[in-house]
Amino acid sequence: MSFRRLPVCSLAAVLAGAALLAACGGTGTTNSNTGSNTGSSSPAVISAGDAPMSSVLAALVTVSAVSMTSSSGTVQLLDQPRPIELTHLGGIRAPLGLHALPLGTYTSLSLTVSAATITYIDSTGKVVTANATIPSGKDTSTITLNPSLDVTDTGATDIRFDFDLQDSLDLTGSTVTFTPTLSAAVARVNDEDSGHRDIHVDGTVTATSTTANTITLTTDDTGLSVTLNVSNSTKFEDSLTLASLQVGASISTVDDLNSDGTISAEVVEVADGDGDDNDGNHRVDGGIVTAVSLDANNNLTGFSMVVRNSVSENNLGKTLTVQVNSATDIKISMNATNAGMTTFDQTQIFAGQALWVAGAKVQGQTDTVLASEIRPAQVNPFGLTTAAVTAGASGGFVIPFVIDVNTAFDRFLTTPISAVTVDTNSSTIFDGNVSSSSIASLSAGSPLIVRGFLSESAGAATLFSTHVHGVSAGRP
Repeated sequence: MSFRRLPVCSLAAVLAGAALLAACGGTGTTNSNTGSNTGSSSPAVISAGDAPMSSVLAALVTVSAVSMTSSSGTVQLLDQPRPIELTHLGGIRAPLGLHALPLGTYTSLSLTVSAATITYIDSTGKVVTANATIPSGKDTSTITLNPSLDVTDTGATDIRFDFDLQDSLDLTGSTVTFTPTLSAAVARVNDEDSGHRDIHVDGTVTATSTTANTITLTTDDTGLSVTLNVSNSTKFEDSLTLASLQVGASISTVDDLNSDGTISAEVVEVADGDGDDNDGNHRVDGGIVTAVSLDANNNLTGFSMVVRNSVSENNLGKTLTVQVNSATDIKISMNATNAGMTTFDQTQIFAGQALWVAGAKVQGQTDTVLASEIRPAQVNPFGLTTAAVTAGASGGFVIPFVIDVNTAFDRFLTTPISAVTVDTNSSTIFDGNVSSSSIASLSAGSPLIVRGFLSESAGAATLFSTHVHGVSAGRP
């Protein structure tokens, strides 16, 4: 396993995941955002993200240990192994844990991966799921901090890991091999730019309080408990309110880190159609569509998709069959609208599209649901700019973009998308080696990872971006 030190400009993104973890209990129990702070320690927040590999549809990785070492000894920062699905994290970070970090000077950190299950498209176009082999001696890596990290006060400390699936995976042989390649960075949260404190938390609501104005949820994949503060500026979609939000609802939120380590909800969306999946017959999943069924009148009757985000870890990497009828609500989400997407209907449900699906399990049929609601989800392809960036609407930019030919959603299209127009607006986040001030002068041939909502019509594709991440010249 190898590490690359993140450049300073990437540390702001580290903070996003770090801030989130300040609200997470290391054992999955509910804790206040500062509950782990003993007065002589710093709450260490650990997050993970991904630079995805185009042909990989899902990558469920179990991180079994994270530690930091000082002259006083080694501190274990995970109380239990945490599974995390990586492919849906392009441009964002997800929490792994929170642990008290004693004051001191830290010189190294380590991470251990104990398992990886990979769903990918093989050379014949077939979707395959395999338990990867981790080479002996490559499961744990230690990185020296240079300079060392001085933890001198009780403010939060951020630890970020970014997995690089393209460099980690070997899919060419008869056995899938996962040799984790990561970059890592550490920072004190109070030292970071407040303009980079947006964070994303998806999970299942476990409690709400109209007295404390809070939402508590258990996060997808990792199973951590997070508490979000709600204020008059929090935007709830449609007619949803804090009072009407039900325990058991699956929600997707965009949030902001406060200087005291608390997290404030900016946008709250319910990911399931009826807002309650407590009965056990309901499921909510996000994934990539692999095939679509239409009737003689070209009305959508169903589709299949590979699950890469779910309220249940057991669903990850599986193929879900989705039935659609006249009662299915196909609707645009608030996040998609904020990104600039204006319409979403059955014409935008095609092989390769990313979707959130909520529905009732169909009895007697494994991994089959009758959809009550379908919403757009985000894709995050690699690609290259093909021409100069131009000014767009709403203070944004238009980026001509060609995607990597092996990008997952393009592999499923009957007619591959040769080019994509990337639209940005004032809410788009820029990081890596591009910024909101430098994007206008970006030259043709610049490599990017773009996260956003895909729309396609008559062969013309538009990606309404929420994140634009500049990457090194060696990336596709």
